[in-house]
Amino acid sequence: MTEPGRAFTITYYGTAVLSRRHSHLLFRLDERSLFLFSPLHSLVIGTDIASNPGSSQREDRSLVSRAGLSRQHTRTMIISPLRPAAALASALALASTAFAADLTISAPTNAQDAGSLSVVLAPSYAGMGIEPSNLLSFTGTTSRNELTYQLLANLGNYTGKPSHIRLGGNSGDNMLYNANVNSYTLIDNPNSSGQGVVATDAYYYGPNYYKALDMLPKGTPITYGLNLAYTGSDAFDRIVEQAKITFSSLQNVEIVGLEIGNEPDLFFVNGYRPQSWTSADYGVEWSQRAAAIYNEVLKPLNLPSNFFEPAATATTATDHGHQFRISNLVDTEVATGNGIYVAGWNQHDYYYYVNVSTYTLTADLLLDFSTTRSQLSEWSRQAQQAAVTGKPYYLREMGSVGPGGLPGISETFANTLWTFNFFLYAATQQMSSVQMHLTDVSLGSPWQPTTINGIAPHVRSSYYAYAAMAQIIGAKCNTRIGSIDVSGPSSYNNRLTAYGSYQNNKLNAIVLINSQTTQSTSSNKPSLAVDFQVPGFTGTAYVSTLIASGTDSSKGTTWNGMSYEQSNNGAPTRSGPAVQQVQINNGVVSVNIRDGSAIVVAFGSALGSDTTVDDKACNALASTSSEGGATSTDGSTGAAPTFKATNGFRSDQVLTKEQIIGIAAGGGAFIIIALISIIALCVVCCRRRSRRRQALAAGAAASYEPKGANGDEGYTYGNLGGYKSGYARPYDSPKPYRESGGFDSPRTYAGSGYDSPRRKDYPIEMEATSPRFANAARHQSDNASAGSRRPLIA
Repeated sequence: MTEPGRAFTITYYGTAVLSRRHSHLLFRLDERSLFLFSPLHSLVIGTDIASNPGSSQREDRSLVSRAGLSRQHTRTMIISPLRPAAALASALALASTAFAADLTISAPTNAQDAGSLSVVLAPSYAGMGIEPSNLLSFTGTTSRNELTYQLLANLGNYTGKPSHIRLGGNSGDNMLYNANVNSYTLIDNPNSSGQGVVATDAYYYGPNYYKALDMLPKGTPITYGLNLAYTGSDAFDRIVEQAKITFSSLQNVEIVGLEIGNEPDLFFVNGYRPQSWTSADYGVEWSQRAAAIYNEVLKPLNLPSNFFEPAATATTATDHGHQFRISNLVDTEVATGNGIYVAGWNQHDYYYYVNVSTYTLTADLLLDFSTTRSQLSEWSRQAQQAAVTGKPYYLREMGSVGPGGLPGISETFANTLWTFNFFLYAATQQMSSVQMHLTDVSLGSPWQPTTINGIAPHVRSSYYAYAAMAQIIGAKCNTRIGSIDVSGPSSYNNRLTAYGSYQNNKLNAIVLINSQTTQSTSSNKPSLAVDFQVPGFTGTAYVSTLIASGTDSSKGTTWNGMSYEQSNNGAPTRSGPAVQQVQINNGVVSVNIRDGSAIVVAFGSALGSDTTVDDKACNALASTSSEGGATSTDGSTGAAPTFKATNGFRSDQVLTKEQIIGIAAGGGAFIIIALISIIALCVVCCRRRSRRRQALAAGAAASYEPKGANGDEGYTYGNLGGYKSGYARPYDSPKPYRESGGFDSPRTYAGSGYDSPRRKDYPIEMEATSPRFANAARHQSDNASAGSRRPLIA
């Protein structure tokens, strides 16, 4: 027992829910003594826990340890058994001071007061991208892949719509449809003649490929990639045929958008086009194919013209990539008819790319969220440019680590927290849809769909980020995300992010992510006491937790009290911390958040408890675009069939020192420099328009005519894309791609042990051994990040 009259240092551990109905205030006096105050226990002072192993206090201590509470405040007091009332008063006074929050967050209760407010998010917002050559591993062939189906169905159950799938990637520009192919898998084209490091007609696929795709959950929205790289004499017939068979073969899933080509900014790297090929050339080729597909396929199906998603670029952040920025694409033939073919703008990115990024990635750096904001800044500006045009912005290929992830990072809970934050942050940057790219061998994929190297199919930790995001969006089709300012302790700089979830423009949940790294082996994980200020709110708040043993954990993640691993088939199983109910006191919700975890505080009802679809709202939202994402500032209207505007973009350029001096001087110097800048801009615009006219003139022979007009087949193919007369393909042009230029093959199966997609549908982009960009070009840093994720030639 502790000795009367002795001074002890009391450590307050916080408030923990140790049963379903009661909270306990827990304190420790020394290594052997504990006191607590709760509705179930009287105040206990000086109890020697170690000498009473059967006591309820020992049980509470065990529960405290399991709850992960840690030291927050220390005070010294003198214990006197002669004055229990005074001791009680002192203890309660200590409790009141100990309750001082480490962090206070004021959450705007109305959407219009939130910072960086998103569009209305589609139910399918948080989705996946699948490499076309890798599809069958996820879908199955003669029978469906049950793990894939269950995991996608879970998300559909939470939102009323399965996640959006983008079927696209490098392999999409190497594949042609052939009705005579009977296998599910790709087969080699024995008569391949296409250009490129990997030929643009290297592989055939047949009708069974679509049967496999159709095994995804009913209503799964699909953006489907078509082959732009191929430029044979039958190129137009081929791409129209591919689009036509795609629509006619699929009855279960929904094709809601089309990509024409994958990453055209890298076409010259892959040998598909000469190095002189520009975004203006791309615009000509893209618009011709869009017109052909609309007239031959979409129009007969009563589908709108604005069904396409240009430009599916790898990056716009480098010198070569600048020409593919949205503000420049609107000056190309992509803007034909003022954008009548554009459903939304499609771009790609990775936070980090193996063998391309110029620094070493760690989990701690990944969870410094300032690096995410910095890396994404170019793409955030692109989303702003999309908003100017009135068209949605889609980040169709994304991931923390490309192409195949990094061991010790991608499969861990650190990646889960990063993914969860990215979905939320991207929404606040006006992005209407995000697809994380999947391959069956990538550690970054949220599940492994097949047995690989003796490891059975299983769910990875990052899947829980999708589940959390799906339940935040819900099934009402009226959710928007807004950023909330956080100013925490200095030791948590860039480790705390908060967001508000708004339904019908009213606050319905607050998200707080604590990305401080933790080790699963540590028994002492710090926590923060947080007060959320929600003026006018009363009643009960419901706290859901996204948590694992540590940020280094690859197993044992739980979300909202559910596990998707324990069932072994992806079905949710009750496990982990249940939803905590907390009373709102004078407009304040007081909770704890452990380092390396996330919480969602919901109002009105527990997150995920109401999955009834609001059909009226969802139908209205779906009618606005393929994603159902509103693009106006108030979220009330959707994208127009044509562009809202093609000018008024914010400048991407940084002011020079002379311009800054001129502004400071407030006079002549600035005016002179401004005039020089305007003249230079006019020269650039004139040159751009001249190149565009030249491309259009040279490419006129490939213009679309309705099939059967003038007794011909409807197309002429002589000079596709504006190449010089006599050179039908860019590979035959005076400036062909040369393999001696140092570019290696973009295709590798080294990490899988397979050398061809004939034998196994493995992805184009693989592990760090991929030569896709190795020695391909000098690595040019992004304008807005630490290092480029793609090597491009200036």
